[in-house]
Amino acid sequence: MEVTGRKRKKPRWVFEWMLFLFICMGLIAWQCYSRPVYLFLQTVTVVGNQKIETDEIFRMAGVASNQGPVWFWDAKDFFAILRDDLRVESISAVYEWPASLTIHVKERRSLAYVASQHGFLDIDATGTVISISRNLKNMEAPIITGFKAGRIFPGSQINDPSVYSVLEYLVALNKETRDQISEVRLTPKDGVTVITLNNIKIRLGSLERIREKARLTQDILQEVSAKSVPVDSIDLVHDKPVLRFRI
Repeated sequence: MEVTGRKRKKPRWVFEWMLFLFICMGLIAWQCYSRPVYLFLQTVTVVGNQKIETDEIFRMAGVASNQGPVWFWDAKDFFAILRDDLRVESISAVYEWPASLTIHVKERRSLAYVASQHGFLDIDATGTVISISRNLKNMEAPIITGFKAGRIFPGSQINDPSVYSVLEYLVALNKETRDQISEVRLTPKDGVTVITLNNIKIRLGSLERIREKARLTQDILQEVSAKSVPVDSIDLVHDKPVLRFRI
């Protein structure tokens, strides 16, 4: 007589334990994707920063640069702090398996400096004050003279029409041309005069046709540089540019 054995059923607690593990893993995965939570990081790298020191960024994160592996790092507050920093335009993070994180920082570009009661204002293309310096050691952008801001603080915006037109002019230039400009001078009588690092004076006059004058500035300076022409001044006040040469 053949006896058929019955299959032994697994205890109920095994299935319950497996279900519990799956739920926990799902919750952890949802938490990591819904907010920047990293369970383990072997390396954290910061790229794109120039003005903000890497050590300062790590201090914002609450992580020492030489700390080594990082366990369970909730980066939500860190990214919020960086996004609120006036020096930062945008920030993103790229996670690479198995445990590497690269933080990409895009800093606000300094477009010009303006004098104020508290020092020199570092402003961007929108006229927003990024920072204030007592002196200008390393000028990364031209200075706008003939205008002095009053009592103004980082995060404030300069709404003066003349300054705004100058910023529009600088934005219209390419980086190569913009890097040649050291000063933009505002005067009630002569209007706007641009001075280059080579001491070439470019008279813009009124703030009309500002984009056209920016295009002419760019084209003429490129030709002057390519042909090594000894130009003393460029007059863009009228429809046709007038160049004066050095003797």
